[in-house]
Amino acid sequence: MRARRTGAALLLLAVTSVLGTAQLAAAASPSELLEQGIYSEETKGDVDAALKLYQQVVTEAKAGQAVAAQAQYRLGVCFYKKKNYGEANAAFEKLLKDYPDQKDLIALANKYLTSAMPLMPAPWADGEEMQLDIKFPTGFKIGSASYRVSAGEANGQKIWRLSSFLYATTQQSSRVEVEADSFKPIHCRWKIGVIGDADVTYSAGHAELKTLGKDEVVKIDLTGVVYDNEEVIQLMRRLPLTSDYKTVLHIFTGLGGGNIINLEAKVTAQEKVEVPAGSFDCFKVELSMVRQSFWYSTDAHHYLVKFEGGGVIGALAAVTQHKTGEPLQYRDPALGFSLTAPADWLFHRPDTSTDKDKARVVVLDPDGIATSIVSVGTRKALWPEAQKSLRAWADKEIADGEGSKALKELTIRPDSWKDRTVNGKPGLSFIGDFVENSEKKIGYAVFTFGDTNAATFFLLCGVKDFEAFRPKFEAIVDSYKEK
Repeated sequence: MRARRTGAALLLLAVTSVLGTAQLAAAASPSELLEQGIYSEETKGDVDAALKLYQQVVTEAKAGQAVAAQAQYRLGVCFYKKKNYGEANAAFEKLLKDYPDQKDLIALANKYLTSAMPLMPAPWADGEEMQLDIKFPTGFKIGSASYRVSAGEANGQKIWRLSSFLYATTQQSSRVEVEADSFKPIHCRWKIGVIGDADVTYSAGHAELKTLGKDEVVKIDLTGVVYDNEEVIQLMRRLPLTSDYKTVLHIFTGLGGGNIINLEAKVTAQEKVEVPAGSFDCFKVELSMVRQSFWYSTDAHHYLVKFEGGGVIGALAAVTQHKTGEPLQYRDPALGFSLTAPADWLFHRPDTSTDKDKARVVVLDPDGIATSIVSVGTRKALWPEAQKSLRAWADKEIADGEGSKALKELTIRPDSWKDRTVNGKPGLSFIGDFVENSEKKIGYAVFTFGDTNAATFFLLCGVKDFEAFRPKFEAIVDSYKEK
């Protein structure tokens, strides 16, 4: 019994001691609590105890008080030490938001933020290209997308150059240079045909945005780790995706007028996905704010296998490797012709209805300057009038073909008709003028007969860009080969 009483006395003493400590802590000022937290963290190595004390300081200190800012910063440091990077990010970002006048602490927090977004090593090799088919949910192909990565160097620093092309009734392209390790953006050029053209240059703490058609350069302050919208597809390949992974990405959108979107990326499932490129086990990543879903392969490559959003589906069709500067080849085995374009261009062949005797290939330039189309079919499929001569075929196409229906106010320049050769065969070219969305444009066409095929090449371009772009188009015409 005496032992029990002694134990009870010890227990009471212990409880009394804890209560006394709690009362002392409760009575301590925010500054004293901060000191206790620093002592627990740095001297005793008790990070959990320090976290509680720092949280108490933040809660009890007056708004804007410097001691609260210090505690908020140290909260982030403690979470970082525990490798809880999500909480560390949140703590540091709260510091940036709630205490903007604490410049020294913000500078320290920004360094931690860079490290608190851990990225995996780049899963691609220099020159990789992922090609995706863009389809309606019904399966009908309406476009193509291409995502390319190439290594480079800028100002003595290793970088990745990321380029993307997307063609689905309209053309979208972008090129981004990013730091190789941190993936911080350096520069981005983003163009969507029907929306606009934006150029963004990133510096420490801000971005400079220039929109085509406007002289003004807008300077936008950035805090924390901010990525460019056009690097997100590749950025997600470097995230440490697991079955329960989630993070918040701060995304800068140049074409959105310089807005920053806080985008939560969350792995919601692990699924097997069948696409033209094969069968892949994938992590499904959902971006709830923009209602888009992405499937990335669980293997070491982390390919973008599929995406859904905006009423369309992207499905991986092929992964290829290109040497820097290597020309791009297109071959059509059914009709027996080939084309060549510069390395950074894209070929897209949309689905046709049921016409197996005709192929339509869209050739996309990386800057989205023009629309270039190559149409090849068997000679026997031409109108009877068109088979008589190239001029008769061209006249018939101008009068009744797609061009006269699609190109508003189309007028052919009478003195523009020229004889030429294509693949050693006779050809004929001419120039016309038309209007698109109130903008004056130029159309340039080349017609040619081969041994079995008949081919047309169409260039649609803005007036100011026509003369500079025409030689690039002519090179594609000259690359045409027929078996």
